[in-house]
Amino acid sequence: MIAPVIPENEEERLADLISLNLSAADRKEQFDGVIMILSKCIDVPIAYISSIASEKQNIHSSCGLNFESSDRATSFCGHTILQDDILIIEDTLEDERFYDNPMVVNEPNIRFYAGHPLSSVMGNNIGSLCIADSVPRKLKHTELSIFKMMGKLLNERIRMYKLVDLQKQIRASKNHLEELNRELLESNQFYKNLFGQYMSESLLQKVVKNKKETQLGGEERDVTVLVSDIRGFSPISEKYSAKTVIEVLNIYFEEMIDIIHQHDGYINEILGDGILMIFGAPNEIKNSALNAVQCARAMQKGMRKVNEKLGIRGLPILQMGIGINSGNLIVGNIGSKRRMKYGVVGENINIASRIEALTIPKQILISEALYEKISDAIQPIGSIRTKIKGFHKSIKIYDVSEVNEH
Repeated sequence: MIAPVIPENEEERLADLISLNLSAADRKEQFDGVIMILSKCIDVPIAYISSIASEKQNIHSSCGLNFESSDRATSFCGHTILQDDILIIEDTLEDERFYDNPMVVNEPNIRFYAGHPLSSVMGNNIGSLCIADSVPRKLKHTELSIFKMMGKLLNERIRMYKLVDLQKQIRASKNHLEELNRELLESNQFYKNLFGQYMSESLLQKVVKNKKETQLGGEERDVTVLVSDIRGFSPISEKYSAKTVIEVLNIYFEEMIDIIHQHDGYINEILGDGILMIFGAPNEIKNSALNAVQCARAMQKGMRKVNEKLGIRGLPILQMGIGINSGNLIVGNIGSKRRMKYGVVGENINIASRIEALTIPKQILISEALYEKISDAIQPIGSIRTKIKGFHKSIKIYDVSEVNEH
């Protein structure tokens, strides 16, 4: 066995790992969803998310493992963080680094391993998304594509944890970001590549046409955040095959994305069965708050068509909850020249997510801040004042579901 070496950026890497707090309860819930979908889609007995501390490997979510930590020296993840690309070991007995590793010769008897490096927003590898099997195997092309996609989405999620703390650094880096913007704004193709799959064609054309007015690089802007999530999707993922789960999600996303584009929403992130979308960025739109509510109602109506398609195929029906909030966020291109993402940062995202978590199936809940902007244009079913996780003060939320929704 060959123990993994200590990377040169170890001190900075450990600082990033500590600041991310990957063991937080809300993050474990998200990680569990990723592991469940990944193990189903690739059909592996072992899947886990781990991080590498100074001496230990910590397991944050897993299936097929009966321990929560192990020695760094014997970890596969310790080798994965040493490279930028996926580490694949088709047969551990033929690799001098692992053939006599305790995890190979003893339980869980790993013979196949693949690890996708997970990195912080600063580019330091802090852990990995891993799959393993007790027999040698090769990943099919589709399996590798799924693994890469899930690794990419999980990386983006982890980096967003840190972005809230980077607001001051974003402002301090404004001059550097503006320099990048001048280079990026020279080519309309940049916008098409960056935004084409996330927003409607009409909104994309506005961004391209008004590029001089759009401060892509970090600015504070009043926007509306909509978070949607399928209710009870975990039991569906557990009950049905990977093929069925993917078919259900494809039907759902196809309908929802069309509706979001019709209302000029920007899809900032899709992870598992949830969608995070922004109204009012990257390009300003008229009355983004009302647009978001109208989009939410259209999405709930669109679930009828989704379930009709699912019913014809004998697939399980879906129900969705939606939470919406409005307020100031930091928006802009975040990352580096090698890897860049148009992102949003601020506590108003967390508020939207917490509100969505309070919804029941078919319900649309909005914050008081959002309601005040559109009170003259919409009549809520009711309201309630409640406390949400992570915030000391209670907030008032309004139910704006359509009463004729069946």
